[in-house]
Parts: sequence; structure tokens; C-alpha cells
Amino acid sequence: MDAFAILLNACILGIVYGFAEESKMIDEVKEFDNILKEENALAVLFTQACCICTECVEAEVLLGGMSKELEDNLAILVLRVKEQALKSRYGIKKVPALAFIRDNKTAIYDGQFEFDALYYWMQDNRQPLTVDLDDSNFEHLTQAATGATTGDWLVVFHDGTCCKNRELIHLEDAGIKLRGRVNVASLDTRIAPETVKRFKVSSCPHVIFFRHQKLYRFSLPDITSKTLRKFSEGFYKNSKAEVVPLPASFFDKLTDKTVEFIDQHQLTLIIVLVGTTACTALYLIYTLVKPNPHKKTE
Repeated sequence: MDAFAILLNACILGIVYGFAEESKMIDEVKEFDNILKEENALAVLFTQACCICTECVEAEVLLGGMSKELEDNLAILVLRVKEQALKSRYGIKKVPALAFIRDNKTAIYDGQFEFDALYYWMQDNRQPLTVDLDDSNFEHLTQAATGATTGDWLVVFHDGTCCKNRELIHLEDAGIKLRGRVNVASLDTRIAPETVKRFKVSSCPHVIFFRHQKLYRFSLPDITSKTLRKFSEGFYKNSKAEVVPLPASFFDKLTDKTVEFIDQHQLTLIIVLVGTTACTALYLIYTLVKPNPHKKTE
């Protein structure tokens, strides 16, 4: 009986501990998300939950000493995160790791944890490189069909769900490496139906490289920072070159709207047409059979 009681108490303690750990995880994730909404720039250091990682301790000491200078000079808030759920969100597999988040766009630091290297990297990349495109600004910014005086563009098309957060992080990382040579951008297909139709985007995520009024569809198996750079720097030549189609004209848009309206209201239009035809026919019959009051009676 005593053994059973001990076992039961151990099980209860295990369950309580499990719930406590889960609650702690939820609290940390919730707190992180709240800070993310309030701050424009975060330097997030991912470390181990305990201090067995010497590199983690050194990185913590370094970021701790830099925190005031970063906040005062660059308006960057420094956070330390241990929760595995947040590591998975940002694709962190090895610690220590630093994610630089500004305006909800994330870049992963891949240099040495040294004061000068880290500080100047964050200073140089204080503004995100990824541009948000939609129907209203696509052609104006990219000039894809009119000569591309703004340079080459690498664009990831996504619907907000198919494109994982890690893929957009890879895009931002590629933008940092390609700075001055290639512009990088993301386009949410849910708010850009005209652009999606223009470039016949049917898969998600879908990557297109625009260069000299031609477009090249991404053909590598995985979307990573390395493959995006490789594709933009020359591998695009292995893909079929397509002429960039011109933006839809006002007449094209009007025609599309008309066709779309007809498709959506076929039954209503048929009823209206049949009703109008029937009323017209009845009116004509009535005018033919109606006696003429001005006609003299024999």
C-alpha cells in the first residue's frame, strides 16, 4: 500500500510538473509575442535552457554588455529566449543564435559573436531588405516590363500560410548578401490577384527572378538563403526565359470584371433575359390585337 501511495504521488507530481512547464512555455511565447507587437527592432538571442553551453554563456555576456548601447544608438531591444517553440518558429537548430527582427522581418546573424562584427552588422541592416509588393506598387517598384531601371528583382509569391516563416527569413538573409545587386521582395497572393493572374502563379510558394524584361521561375528543390542567392547569381540561366507580360490595361480589367460578373450571376442574367424577352413579346402581341379607337366602324 505504501509503495502504491508513493507511486501515485510521483505520478501526480509528474503531471503537475508537466502542466507547470507547459504553462511556463505558453507564458514565455505569449510574452515574446506581446513584445514583438510593441517593438520595431529586436535582437533575439537563442540559448540553451541551462548553462552547459559555454558559447551560450559567452554570447549572453556579450549581448548583455551591448544592450544599452544598442538600445540608445540603434533603438534595438535585446532579448534572451530559451523556449523551444520559439526556436522552431525561426528555424533555429543550433545555439547560440541571433535573430534580428525589425518591422516583423527577420534576419539570422551568421558571423562571429564579437562586439564590432555584431554591432556593425546590426547597424548596416537596421532597415529590412525585403520589400512588400501588391497590385498597386508591383510595376512601379520593379519596372519588370518597362526596362527594370531599379535593378533585378527576386520575388517570393505566397498566401500567408504555404510559405513558412523560415522561407521569408531565408529571403531576407539572401537580400542582405545580395545587397546592391538584387532586390528581394515578397507578395501576398491574397491581396494581389491581378499580379498573380499576370504571371500565372499557380503554386505556393512560387519564386520568380526578374531581369532585363525577362522572368525566370525558381527551379531548385529547396528555398534557402543559399539556393536563392545561387539562383539569382547565375543559376536562373538554367530556367526557361519568359517575356515579362505587360500590366493589364483599363479595357482588360473591364473585360475581366464583365466576364467575372457574368460567370457569378449566370442564373440571374438568364432569368432577367427570359423575363425581358417575354414582356417584350407580350407587349408586341398586345399592340397588334388591340382595337384602334380612331378606325371608323363600317
